[in-house]
Amino acid sequence: MANHKKKIFLLADSLVDLRFVYEVLLKSYDVKWVFYNKKLKNDFLKLGYNKNDLIFVNKLNFLDFLKKIIFRIFKIEKFNYQNLLIRNIKKIDQNLKPDLWITDTGNILSKVEIETIKTTFKHSVPYKKFFLSENIFDYDYVFIPGEYHFNRIINFYKHKKTELKKKLMISPSPKILPYMKLKKDLENKKDFCKKYSLDPSQKIVVLATTYNSFKNQRFLPENFGEETLALKILCEIIAIKKKFNFIIKLHHYHFDKILNSRYSFLNDFKNVHIFKSNKNYDSLDSEEVFFQSDFVITDTSGVGPLCCYLDKKMIYLNPDPPFDWNSSDIEKDMRPGFILDKLSNASEIFDQYIKTPEAFSIERKKFTQSIFKYLGENSLDVFIYNIKKILNEKN
Repeated sequence: MANHKKKIFLLADSLVDLRFVYEVLLKSYDVKWVFYNKKLKNDFLKLGYNKNDLIFVNKLNFLDFLKKIIFRIFKIEKFNYQNLLIRNIKKIDQNLKPDLWITDTGNILSKVEIETIKTTFKHSVPYKKFFLSENIFDYDYVFIPGEYHFNRIINFYKHKKTELKKKLMISPSPKILPYMKLKKDLENKKDFCKKYSLDPSQKIVVLATTYNSFKNQRFLPENFGEETLALKILCEIIAIKKKFNFIIKLHHYHFDKILNSRYSFLNDFKNVHIFKSNKNYDSLDSEEVFFQSDFVITDTSGVGPLCCYLDKKMIYLNPDPPFDWNSSDIEKDMRPGFILDKLSNASEIFDQYIKTPEAFSIERKKFTQSIFKYLGENSLDVFIYNIKKILNEKN
């Protein structure tokens, strides 16, 4: 009798985090991608993935299509795509009967009520509340990057300590996996600068903030003043005064904001590049941007922990109130870098890093070791072990 491989379905927000998880699992399991961002298919095919392993879940049947048109014409309400996703994922689970679901996000699969085991990596390791969100209790297992998160979650939900001890599994973080696997491919700074029209002889500054640290969908703090003017001042400091390269890489939820004509002044700056984000999901090109950076300006995003792992010189922006550090995934005092609380201090911070290049280097290393337990490519064996353990417990 044939020994059929167990089926694992990856519900993917993007390819960035689950790409190497897929390649590792494929050796032992029948693995399918379930995705809802239609354009993501191009990324799958670019990497040579089998078309038969791809399942697009965001399909509208005739009634859905009709409902969408009626909503649009009569402006009754917005068509609820999330309900569509939940229904279609449940249908896929019933028809194809996978043994395990793994997702790189927390929200969608948490709402799908199925008997199949559900697990999540979540797609980032941010400062803001993410792993501490209550939707972790809608999963059978939650993969976390290290003991810090284990203790943080246990202490936050003390009344559910017993449940969490079984649910939380410390595993290699898919957030840093690409940099372990692609290090040699990412090392050529000259080619990178040519691609983005930057000066290879100068240092690279990246601005990368998340979509909800600041009020009114801003990507810079409110106290920096009018946003276009604040960004212009930042460009003048970085590209003109310091003569650095500057890459503006906004969260993909802000994908079209900087394309507004109000930001056309950015075209006048030499060595300033606007990273073209995808509309609704993270791009594979993100990896090389962070790898090649020298300085990174960020907020409560997962960019901070990732770039500490990459040993970049960090500059943090304080989130706008009423941000609650007591319920954040990572504590306020665990930011190994300068805090840019006033725009006028930016030039001085760059000067301090140039004068003392080793500033915060020890703190970054300690932070990385605290957040990420597994830092080597050989640690992937731990992930395989955890998957086998989960599937064996099912039996």
